[in-house]
Amino acid sequence: MLVVPLHYNESYSQPVYKPYLTVCDGRRICSTYRTTYRVAWREVRREVPQTHVVCCQGWKKRHPGALTCDAICAKPCQNRGVCVRPEQCECAPGWGGKHCHVDMDECRTGVALCSHRCLNTAGSFTCGCPQGLVLGLDRRTCTEGAPEPPTGANILSVAVREAEQEEHALRQEIWELQGRLERLEQWAGQAGAWVRAMLPMPPEELQPEQVAELWGRGDRIESLSDQVLLLEERLGACSCEDNSLGPGLNLNRRPIRNPSRAPAP
Repeated sequence: MLVVPLHYNESYSQPVYKPYLTVCDGRRICSTYRTTYRVAWREVRREVPQTHVVCCQGWKKRHPGALTCDAICAKPCQNRGVCVRPEQCECAPGWGGKHCHVDMDECRTGVALCSHRCLNTAGSFTCGCPQGLVLGLDRRTCTEGAPEPPTGANILSVAVREAEQEEHALRQEIWELQGRLERLEQWAGQAGAWVRAMLPMPPEELQPEQVAELWGRGDRIESLSDQVLLLEERLGACSCEDNSLGPGLNLNRRPIRNPSRAPAP
């Protein structure tokens, strides 16, 4: 702990007394004063205790105001190693040596890391399997019959096959639509020929008045057709009533009138 002297200026409210004359009891003139305040400055000297860190040999502070010290390693630690004490590195798994520059061979530690083959790599290891076996999900044990994960080539071939199937389906749909279009064109040609045969003149030469007249004729024909259907229904009802009177009566037989007898009024 160190005592650090501080010198600074601070503001404060300074009272100011102003005299003035007023009328007191007995109608006498008295002198008095009133207090006002103004902002003033003053110098302050103070001693403040402050924590100061002094690093030992082999240690240093990251910045002058830091309260901790970090170890110093003249040669930096490699491969994600951390300098934990002066000239001493703490290495990441798979690395060793004074500066974490030596690759540790995990396959020669005497610990069975893989079920079949162990292959050392930089800072780590991988497991291998003989022909006919594949690595399991733990990436250390070999199993039989487990399918290998799909490679990029397999995925690409599946995508190409699906694209070909979609193309074939699209071609089939286009062929069906073309067939429908051809049938519609044939039907339109037949309908046009029938309309030309029914009209008294080509459709291009028809005037609006003639078109309206044709529509009127069509309406009248449709009305007459409805009337004929109504009469046929009534005729059928009458035929049923006559047959119910007896087998000798027939709707087609008409009574013979005597031309000499005049009808009764």
